[in-house]
Amino acid sequence: MESLSDEVWDVVIAGTSIPQSLLALSLSRSGKKILHVDHHDYYGGEDAGLSLQDVENWILEVNGGHSNTFKDATLTKPPADAGKLAPSRSYTLSLNPQIIYAQSAILPTLVASRVHTQLEFLAVGSLWIHRAGILQKVPSTREDVFNDDTLSMKDKRGLMKFLRYVLQEEDDQGPNDPEDSQISFQEALTSKFKISESLQAPLQALALSPLPPSLTRFDTALARIRRHMRSLGYFGPGFGAVVAKYGGNSELAQVACRSGAVGGFTYLLGNRLEDLKIIKNTTAANITPDVNDEQQNMIEGILPDGTRIISRLVVGGRDDLPNSEGGPSSANSTSAWRSISIVTDPLRNLFPQTADNGPVPAVAIVFADAGATGAETAPIYLQVHSEDTGECPSGQCIIYASIADHSPSAKLRLEKSVTDFLATCGVGTSNVWSLSYAYSGADLSSQAGYTPSEMSAQVTSLAPRPLDIAFSDDVLTSVKDVWKLILGDDAHDDTFLRFEERENESEND
Repeated sequence: MESLSDEVWDVVIAGTSIPQSLLALSLSRSGKKILHVDHHDYYGGEDAGLSLQDVENWILEVNGGHSNTFKDATLTKPPADAGKLAPSRSYTLSLNPQIIYAQSAILPTLVASRVHTQLEFLAVGSLWIHRAGILQKVPSTREDVFNDDTLSMKDKRGLMKFLRYVLQEEDDQGPNDPEDSQISFQEALTSKFKISESLQAPLQALALSPLPPSLTRFDTALARIRRHMRSLGYFGPGFGAVVAKYGGNSELAQVACRSGAVGGFTYLLGNRLEDLKIIKNTTAANITPDVNDEQQNMIEGILPDGTRIISRLVVGGRDDLPNSEGGPSSANSTSAWRSISIVTDPLRNLFPQTADNGPVPAVAIVFADAGATGAETAPIYLQVHSEDTGECPSGQCIIYASIADHSPSAKLRLEKSVTDFLATCGVGTSNVWSLSYAYSGADLSSQAGYTPSEMSAQVTSLAPRPLDIAFSDDVLTSVKDVWKLILGDDAHDDTFLRFEERENESEND
C-alpha cells in the first residue's frame, strides 16, 4: 500500500458507523483528500447489518475485548440438522435497529444530499402493549381514544386532555409550568392529568423512552410524544415512522459511504488504525512544507501491515481509534441489554394495514413486560421486523429486543419477554436463533458531540450516542460540528448536506 503512504490526506475518517458515514457524505463534494478506513471488512460499524457468519466472527471480536461499545455477546442456535435457518447471507441482522420519525431532521437531509433515490423506506405500523398474556394496540390519536370501547369516559377525558396538551401550537411547546421540567412523567400523568396507573403504560409506549416513567422527565416525554403525534400521517395515513429496507441504519451508512467514493474518497476496509502520533510536517519525508500553512504538525497513523498514513486531521469513533484516543468520551454513559431473535413465523397479525388506503407496515413496536414491578424498572421494547424488510427470508421475522439496564436480572427479563410474547402469539417454539449482547451508549441527558483527543486537537473522537430505538437528530448536530471543524471558514450552514444534482443523476432519472 505504498500509494497510501505517498499521500498527505486532509482527513482520515476511522469507522463507518452512521456518524462517520454521514460525515463522509457531508464532505463528498468538498474537494478534500480523504481516506476512510474501517477495521471490519463490511460497512456500518456499530450500525452494521450482519449475516449469520458475520455474527459469529463479530462475537469473537467482542468477547476478545476489542470493543468499547459491545460486550458479553452470546449466541443460542439450533443443532446443524434443525433445517430451519436459511443460508447465512439470507439474513441482514442490525446491531443498532432504529426507526426514523417522519418529522426527524435526517429525512429531508437525505433528500437535500441527493441520496434518497438510493434508499427504499418502509412504514413502521402499530404500537402494541404485551401484558399478562394479552396483546393490545396502543391508541395513538384522539380518534383512537374516542373509539376505544375498553376505556371509561373518565379515562377518555384524561387521555384527551393529555393529547390536546401534547398537540399545542408551536409557540406553546414548552411545559406551561416551570416545575414541569423538574417532575417525572409518572408524577405529571398522575397529578396534572389524573390518568390512572393502568393507562400510563400506553403513553410510555408513545414516548419510546428507555427509562421508566418515574425516571423520565416530563418535558422529555412530552417532546418525544409530540414527535410521534406530529409525525403521524406525514407520509401516508396511519403511520408516522419509517425504516430503510435491507438493514436500516446499515443501509444508510452504505449509501452515504458510496457517495464518498463517488466524490473521490479512498476506502480501505479490514484495516485498523493501530497507532497515532504527532509529527512535524517539515520532517516527514514525503511532505513538501507549505509556507502558507500555519499548521506545522501532522498526524501519523500506522496500519496493521506497517503502512504509514499522514493526515492533517483524524476523526473516528470510540471503537475505531487506538484505545488511548477512542475510549468512551461521555461521563454519562450507560449500558443496555439487547437481543436479536430469528423467528420461523411471519407473525403477520402484527402488521395490519395502517389505515384505509395506507401501506402494510414492515415494522411493529411492542412495549413488553409493561406490568413489571418496581417504580424504577426499565421498560422492554421489541421491534418486530417482517420479511418485507429484506432482513430475513420469506415466512420468517426478526425480533430486536432491548432494555436500558445491564444487570443479570435485566437480561433474564429480556429473554423472558421474547419467550412470553411468542407464546401469546401462539408460536412459542419458533425462536430458532438468538443473539444477546450488552451495548454501551450515552444516557438521554447527554448531548451527542465530539471530543478532541488529549494528544492533539487534530484527533477527534465522536461521542457515544444515546440508547434509543428512534434515530436522534443530535447525530446530525455532532456531524455538523465536525464538518465545520474540518472546513473552517469554508463551512456555511446553508450548504451542510445540501448538494446540487449531478449530471449523471439527472440522466438516470
